[in-house]
Amino acid sequence: MSFCDITFADEYFRKRAFSSAWDGDEKEIYLETAAQQIVDYCSFEDEYGDPLEYPDTDAPEWLKRANCEQALYLLNLGKDPTQADKKTTLGISSTDGTVFDKSFAADVLCPNCRRILENHGGMIAGDAAVNSAGISTGWTVK
Repeated sequence: MSFCDITFADEYFRKRAFSSAWDGDEKEIYLETAAQQIVDYCSFEDEYGDPLEYPDTDAPEWLKRANCEQALYLLNLGKDPTQADKKTTLGISSTDGTVFDKSFAADVLCPNCRRILENHGGMIAGDAAVNSAGISTGWTVK
């Protein structure tokens, strides 16, 4: 399940800066994973407060864009944001002036995806981001 197809995503990224990572082979997997994360971490309500769902076959353009942004985020991240960072789980406390926070967790939904969803009435779950600003704080430089 994805809110957009590969053709839409290819065209979207053709016109978007900093999207060269999209040239990979597993586009469908990233689109499907991104769509599932949107479903898991964002909800919508109609004017009466009833849950609103968007069909994956006929999603609005803004939801397709959010799907694309999240897919690119996952592709660039190179790891599952719901899992602990490998370096911090190995117990590394300092490398070349960088101190790792052992409680590191990457944001699940990227800032671009969050912004698109919120601008269209999406309510983002509290555990979709590491802090209220939606910014991961996994390391500190001395």
